[in-house]
Parts: sequence; structure tokens; C-alpha cells
Amino acid sequence: MSATKLMRKSGVLAAIDTADLEAAAAQAAQLGPSVAGIKLGLEFYMAQGAPGYRRVAGVITREGPAPIFLDLKFHDIPNTVAGAVR
Repeated sequence: MSATKLMRKSGVLAAIDTADLEAAAAQAAQLGPSVAGIKLGLEFYMAQGAPGYRRVAGVITREGPAPIFLDLKFHDIPNTVAGAVR
């Protein structure tokens, strides 16, 4: 079994914790083929919205799009909530 298939089966999600669209897309493109999915947080979604989500989801295409987990809880670490409302 290839390393990529093994890592996808492992269930590891890569957390991309940035509000910057270009940085998130680049990280997703690099990590996507090696992980089971991508986690995008509240700060990213509040800054980029659905178009940003679609952009990141669109670059994860080696064996097809990896699942994306949107972590959009508002009752979170105070710094995360503060970053989301900036």
C-alpha cells in the first residue's frame, strides 16, 4: 500500500489555521494528497466565506477532493473568537 493511501486511511486531518486565502490554498495543495481531510477554522471562514471554502476544496485533487471539516463554533478559545470578529 502506498504511503498516500495509508495516510488517507489513518484518518488524520490537517488543520489549516490561517485567515489568508492564498496561504490556506497553498497548504491544502501541499497536504491534501497525504491526509484524510482538511480542517478549516472559524477565522478562515469569517474572513473568506463560502468562496474561500470552495477555493481550498478545489485545490485538493490528487485522488479526488479530500473532505473538509469546517470548525465554526463560536464558543471557542477566546483568541480564536477575537480573530474571527476582527
